[in-house]
Amino acid sequence: MALLRPLFLIVSLATAALAADRPLNVLFITADDMNFDSPGWTGNPLKLTPNLDAFAATSHKFLNQFVSAPICQPSRSAFMTGRVPHRNGALGFEPIRPDVPTLVTVLRAAGYFAAGINKLPHMMPESCFPWDAKFMGSGKNPELLGQQMREALAAAKSAHKPFFINCNITDPHRPFYGAEQGAAKQKKKAAKKNDDGVNGDEPNEKEGVVVPLKPADVTVPSFLEDIPGVRREVAQYYSSIKRLDLSFAQVMAALCDSGEAERTVVIFMSDHGMSFPFSKATVYFNGTKSPLLIRWPGMGAPQQRAELTSSVDLMPTLLEVLRVPAPAGLDGRSLLPLLRGETQPDRDHVFTNVNSVSSGIFFPQRCVRTLDRALIFHAWASPDASFRVEAMSGLSYNAMAEAAKTDPKIKGRVDQLLHGEVLAFYDLTQDTGERRNEIANPAYAADVARMKAQLLGYMERTSDPQLENYRRALAGQPINFKMDRLEKKKGE
Repeated sequence: MALLRPLFLIVSLATAALAADRPLNVLFITADDMNFDSPGWTGNPLKLTPNLDAFAATSHKFLNQFVSAPICQPSRSAFMTGRVPHRNGALGFEPIRPDVPTLVTVLRAAGYFAAGINKLPHMMPESCFPWDAKFMGSGKNPELLGQQMREALAAAKSAHKPFFINCNITDPHRPFYGAEQGAAKQKKKAAKKNDDGVNGDEPNEKEGVVVPLKPADVTVPSFLEDIPGVRREVAQYYSSIKRLDLSFAQVMAALCDSGEAERTVVIFMSDHGMSFPFSKATVYFNGTKSPLLIRWPGMGAPQQRAELTSSVDLMPTLLEVLRVPAPAGLDGRSLLPLLRGETQPDRDHVFTNVNSVSSGIFFPQRCVRTLDRALIFHAWASPDASFRVEAMSGLSYNAMAEAAKTDPKIKGRVDQLLHGEVLAFYDLTQDTGERRNEIANPAYAADVARMKAQLLGYMERTSDPQLENYRRALAGQPINFKMDRLEKKKGE
């Protein structure tokens, strides 16, 4: 895997060459379903992301960043609006409310050219995401993504405007690199077009661009079971991570060639965790933690920040960097005070949310977590419930379900996923996989009481639709919950 040429690695961020009357550009890059610990810069020993790691060395790193929602559409709606899902309207796979400002509408009003690349159906309605240029079909094709990035940059130049480009890489979303389901999906894709004449949302996969990993090459994450089916799928997932890094390289090369790199704010993050059990579409640790890198001209020396931050903080942060007034009603707060050495209250905990999933079924979840503790509320939990999400569609969950027939330990883990627990408390210093519910352990009584109150306060402040159910759970009363279904939508 070749590194980007030196121009990318040594790009100057000095302000001396910047014209004071020219606003900064914005390149906001996302990965699709990438776990926080997949890149090398977060400690992955496989070193699969040399290009991303080189960029990280020049960027501010936020080490405890969590997404507001660990599912594609509500996650993107949250960071594009600065509001949590039940305050922007996108509880699941539905549009945000038409009255909610977005980064696209705010920056276009400030004179920016806005281009979106991939994942556009996950940012709706169109009135809230009025892109000047739209591109699709390149999410898993590094060369095509680079070409589309160049076209977006050229269009912005022709418009004589600063640009806001949201470039979405669809690796490592399922189907993973080399997976059998991926080959079948490619055959079905054909030349699908949408009403705008651009390629549909199916990824245009580019196989053969990386050497795939073998099961023996990988370490299975501690929250999963180290059994053959899981190990095989983890290898496919990490092969997708390698292709993601090539896509990132193509995007950054296009930016460098445009001559605008020294005038551009670059953000990189993942929309949520990997598509495996106990990760994507859950508020468990691996579902919501996300890598976050931010770099801009004149930012000073790169910092590592350990405070707990949320994806709803990105909109107010970016707008402050650009000196564009933020709209009212944001749930997030700018991260710039932290980078200036100031302190902010309540940066020792963060809240995460799930409402409905891709099938349209509601599996409401809320979590408050600190660096070493987590309190989770599952409004849907019941011995009769059967949790089901896209992340359970592949080799890993099926291997776990089969192993559970003869292994009591794995059966307990499968039951935890399928049936949930209304209230659960985890000590991450002793239980990184969030396997042991300590809610009734008197040793944690003070922590449990404090975090119950924190979650209650959050739900009250934000007029959470699950507030009454949570109050009933706190009182030990049955929850009045029905698994309603929204109109079925495609994909997570």
